[in-house]
Amino acid sequence: MFQKLRALKQSEMLKNGITLLSASTLSQLIAFIIYPIITRQYSPDELGVLSLFLSIVGIGTILASGKYELAIMVEKKKENAAAAFDISFLLNISLCILTFVLILLFKPWMIETFHLESISFFMNYIPLLIFLSTLGFVLTYWFNRNKKFSLSARYNIVQSAVNSSLKVGFGSLGFTQWGLIASSIIGQVVGVFSVFFKKKDIEPLFSFDTLTMKKVAIKQADFPKYTLPHSFVNTLANNLPIMILAAYFNMTEVGLFSLGITLGFKPISIFTGSINQVFFQKTSQNTSNGISTYPILKDFCVKTLLLATPLFIALYFILPSAVEWLFGSSWIKAGEYLQLMLPWFLVALMASSLCYMPSVVGKQRVALIVEIIYTICRISALLIGVWLKDIKLAVLLFSLVNTLFISGSLTWFLYLAKHQKL
Repeated sequence: MFQKLRALKQSEMLKNGITLLSASTLSQLIAFIIYPIITRQYSPDELGVLSLFLSIVGIGTILASGKYELAIMVEKKKENAAAAFDISFLLNISLCILTFVLILLFKPWMIETFHLESISFFMNYIPLLIFLSTLGFVLTYWFNRNKKFSLSARYNIVQSAVNSSLKVGFGSLGFTQWGLIASSIIGQVVGVFSVFFKKKDIEPLFSFDTLTMKKVAIKQADFPKYTLPHSFVNTLANNLPIMILAAYFNMTEVGLFSLGITLGFKPISIFTGSINQVFFQKTSQNTSNGISTYPILKDFCVKTLLLATPLFIALYFILPSAVEWLFGSSWIKAGEYLQLMLPWFLVALMASSLCYMPSVVGKQRVALIVEIIYTICRISALLIGVWLKDIKLAVLLFSLVNTLFISGSLTWFLYLAKHQKL
């Protein structure tokens, strides 16, 4: 009887994972289909500008929710989970208004200090995209908590399809730099509104019950206190390569590096994001029921390593030629950058799927300390290459540090799962 129940749960988990993974795969497939067109419509310099813009938006998106979206998953009562969403929404609006005011007041200083000349025209749009990206991101947590994985899938597919098709459309009309930014914003707008068709899916949201929100905010204070700084440091470190390289090298090199990151890390991040949310929901559920999730997580890591390692080895030898064939001869260097980052991507494939474990077991403070040390090492590795004026060395050292630290993090996540108190 118990074996049948466990098999049923595992099949439900598999179904949920396939739903999100299928959506992620389709989203990525759309991006890959149009990328050979985009790289022939836009120059490495123009894609470098887009990467810098999105790097700044990415940092703002992490801060905007206060990480209260994680409370949506761990709260047992639906009204408390809805209150966590409302807290995230209000924090999102507040940060975006503050960001817009700061840009209006200090835009010239920001441009000069941080070498943002290339995106000066688009800076006023940063708060808008932060708001839309954060809202869509937090909504997926609400849908996943209520096992409405199809809505999360719809959001991912719609925003990716609209974003990609508009890039091609604007590129064909000659609206290059402006078209890239506009596509990103419009894609998020359509993606968010695509999941608002049925009132019952979002009915408990936007009630703004002050007492419940206050109770949840205090109860889940560890998320903004520890998880938010941790995530901010992590996101800052992930976006620093673009920002630092943009300050010290030309935007063409930034665009080439950006394509390498996109081709390697985006498919992995979408895949691990889907698996992460399914594992997070399953671990939270199992913890409440006194069931260990360690066997499932260990099995996932072992199978992923066995399947992915041969694939990554084969990719190393064919990447430059494949990139040149797919995207044009001017982009071949992106394949060389991608070669250097393959070990990092391999371990990230596993570790990113389990990165929620410190939050589940209350180890956010330790995770924050580790992340700060990790970030210092990553920045140091990157700056050595900048100091020697060798962008390829900077990418190589950055990749090596990432590989070592993420491998250690993966080991720790599995340890936490194995010794979790139920």
